[in-house]
Amino acid sequence: MPSSESSGGSVWLRPERPPRDRQLTRERIVDVAAAVLDAEGHRGLSMRRVATELGVTAGSLYWYVHTKDDLLELALDRVLAEVRADPGTSDWRDGLAALARSNRAMLLRHRWALSELTVRPNLGPNALALAETGLRLLERAGFVGSDLDAAMAAVNDHVVGAVIAEVAWRDTLARMSGTGSGWDERAAEYLRQIAERHPTLAGRMAATGEIDVERESERRFAFGLGCLLDGLATRCATPFPSSRHRDAGSR
Repeated sequence: MPSSESSGGSVWLRPERPPRDRQLTRERIVDVAAAVLDAEGHRGLSMRRVATELGVTAGSLYWYVHTKDDLLELALDRVLAEVRADPGTSDWRDGLAALARSNRAMLLRHRWALSELTVRPNLGPNALALAETGLRLLERAGFVGSDLDAAMAAVNDHVVGAVIAEVAWRDTLARMSGTGSGWDERAAEYLRQIAERHPTLAGRMAATGEIDVERESERRFAFGLGCLLDGLATRCATPFPSSRHRDAGSR
């Protein structure tokens, strides 16, 4: 196994070792790790589990991947490759919307990636390519300097926040449906009790019982994304505040 010194930092800051044989490569290892994560989440992933799936010993993996953290970093960049967007799109709004929608779809396919985005340095080639694409689209819209970074963060935050909310909604419904018969009746009675104090909220809570979660989640995502893009378009069309002058002038 590698020393703690050699395994520190991002996996992308260390050169990849050449394969020792044709049967085992870092790409195959990462493919299996991503499949395990998709099926079982973080709890199912271990170097031993990946080795078992590949039919090799756990020790043989360390030539290619130093630690489990390295494996997670590689797996995250692997799934980021599924996000599609064209930096050359003539309409920046269309390009940014496509990027956001593709990113959302990827995160819903690979829920484990949500938490990884917050703890990994995201220095892999696919992560960097996506960041470059988004920034180029926003630059075309007229954003510069720190506002360019903030606009990109706003789009990413919307995607991640929407996916977290959708996953939580689905998981809550699944837990409630697993509590046994009678839950719907108890919930309806509770809504009747709070209706007088919170009539608007009670009405909306009652309405969600008839909603198609997948369709409604898509509608809410599109609504929020449209509002965000409208705001960005208005923002970049207004005269630059002094902070944007400073950013542009410092280049």
